[in-house]
Amino acid sequence: MTIWDTAGYLASSLVITAFCMKDIRQLRLAALVSNVAFLVYGLGLGLVPVWVLHAILLPVNLWRLWQYSWRDHFPIGEPKKHATRATAKDHRRMRHRPAMRYAAFLGRS
Repeated sequence: MTIWDTAGYLASSLVITAFCMKDIRQLRLAALVSNVAFLVYGLGLGLVPVWVLHAILLPVNLWRLWQYSWRDHFPIGEPKKHATRATAKDHRRMRHRPAMRYAAFLGRS
């Protein structure tokens, strides 16, 4: 097994790991590391579509990770303390109006 094969297997396992993540920050971090590993793999073997794709995805993941970090430091608003739910009557009344159903779910009806 060559170093390029190792980079490819590492990158693939990191993609699988990212798909199993529940926390968005951990997912973006795993995606960033997999982007770097795929860049090494693609550049090492001359696979242009692979390294171009991950060269594009790397700044996207960096940007999204930065956005989530920024949002934690500067929250825009406080979450609702008590979420409201639509009743069965609301569901029957709005079953043919998706936008209204969504508004009722959010407690805006």
